Amino acid sequence: MTRSTEESQVRESHNGVCANSKPILSRQTSWKRHNSQNEKENDIDDIRIKRGRNTTFDYISCPLAHMGCRRDLHQDHLQEHYLTAQHQECVTKCTMLCLEKLHVEPKAISTLLNNDEKYSQVMESVNLLAEGLSVLNDDNTQIHSNQIQIQNSILEQQNQIDQLKNSIEESVKFSQATQINSRVLETDIESIKQRVSDLSSPATNDGTFIWKITDVAEKMNDSISEKQTSIYSPPFYTSPNGYKMCMRLYFNGDGQARKSHLSIFFVLLRGDYDAILSWPFCFKITFCLYDQTNNQNHIIDSFRPDIKSNSFQRPRSNMNIASGLPKFCPLTMIQTSNNPYVRDDCMFIRCMIEFESLSKLAIRQICKINVALPKTIQQKLIQEEIERVNTPQTSVSIGENMVTSNEKLNVS
Repeated sequence: MTRSTEESQVRESHNGVCANSKPILSRQTSWKRHNSQNEKENDIDDIRIKRGRNTTFDYISCPLAHMGCRRDLHQDHLQEHYLTAQHQECVTKCTMLCLEKLHVEPKAISTLLNNDEKYSQVMESVNLLAEGLSVLNDDNTQIHSNQIQIQNSILEQQNQIDQLKNSIEESVKFSQATQINSRVLETDIESIKQRVSDLSSPATNDGTFIWKITDVAEKMNDSISEKQTSIYSPPFYTSPNGYKMCMRLYFNGDGQARKSHLSIFFVLLRGDYDAILSWPFCFKITFCLYDQTNNQNHIIDSFRPDIKSNSFQRPRSNMNIASGLPKFCPLTMIQTSNNPYVRDDCMFIRCMIEFESLSKLAIRQICKINVALPKTIQQKLIQEEIERVNTPQTSVSIGENMVTSNEKLNVS
């Protein structure tokens, strides 16, 4: 009787378990279908691995891969995988299979029924597992929300970085524009200074001009550093209605004479009377760098214009291209200390337009004439010097006349 009662209880419990396990078995069939799909995907992954893809040690399999979960997971994507529906479904499936084994195996059930303590321990383990799953789901949810917050924060930081980059680019463009404007302003200032200097310097109209250059050391340094490579003299004229011209000086040389010679050039400017003048400009041009001592070892050099060059045609703009003497004077002669050509940080360069042919001796003698004399006296002495050079037999008398004229001027 006792056995029959126990057998009936076991059968009833078994029937109840079976009744309750029907939905589990139906779910199991769906899981089997899902397993077949996952097995196909895993087979595809195996094929990829065999073909040589994803063979690095950074890829691992999910702990539930034997339940149909993924096998090719990157270590950095493991936390994201735990949040996926596929993994959650495998976790649920694993739990249900564990419970199913408890209900399906009669021996295990009878053992649990006969041993209440073991059964209670198993149930406690199952409950702990369920609580762990719940906590895991909560953690996954929290991780997912944290991930979203981190992504939003990254997007905000990226936007800030983009804004900062745009701001830097605008600052660079503004700085470049400012530098260009400052250069233009410097050029305008230098042009204004040049105009003021031109207006303050008395213009000559006899084809000769003595240019006083101040602050030689500063201008030399500016030329060497290429801050300002050249300077212009004030304009002068061949006559009140004649050609307008100026000198251009390179303290550190120009072209092939750079860093070795002082270069000086002649520049034709647009004048008010160009329309009635003869073109091209064809008169000989002479430059003289004055020796400021009593030795009067002036540096003198001349050149004749190339009438085919645009430099000597009628100016179509404010000034023509400069033309002259690139190797006028070696830099060593003006850079040495106590040289006779730079005194008190000043130097003097004279430009003369020769309207008639003069010899080098005549030009040298003309440069020695006292420039303090009135223009009329200077022109008279120049004419006498020209005649003396052209007629050597009368040189003595002309020389005496020059001395007499100088003595009379000194006495007066």
